[in-house]
Amino acid sequence: MTGAGLRGGNITLDKIITPTDVSGRQTKIVCTLGPACWNVKGPNQLEELIDAGLSVARFNFSHGDHEAHKACLDRLREAAANKGKHVAVMLDTKGPEIRSGFFADPSKKLELTKGETLILTTDYNHKGDKTKLACTYPQLPTSVTPGQHILVADGSL
Repeated sequence: MTGAGLRGGNITLDKIITPTDVSGRQTKIVCTLGPACWNVKGPNQLEELIDAGLSVARFNFSHGDHEAHKACLDRLREAAANKGKHVAVMLDTKGPEIRSGFFADPSKKLELTKGETLILTTDYNHKGDKTKLACTYPQLPTSVTPGQHILVADGSL
């Protein structure tokens, strides 16, 4: 079987290497920016990503610091201005990092049973067991209400 009946039969090398007009495209291409593509010019860098269709730049705030992200944002704006294109920016911010405290018996893994009550305390000096655990989130009492369900480390303590 040849031609249009065969998957990919209408794809030619010329179609692959010819630049695509993306001006009427409705789809958005989201790229997470990291150290490998933080420069304005060069192979696989910001201007090339914009030429390839980058429409939304995602900044992952779980990694890096605000100064590094600001510097990258400035370079992104420079690259977009150089190309005469608009690029949206998406900030992916991390939520609070809540850690459980130490266990009364550090040699044993805690077994939590679904449906049992577990008390969380913000007293980080408390040595926990399967009924009460310390956590590093001092705002916990004002962030939740009594009886509200809280996922505890996917149950792996």
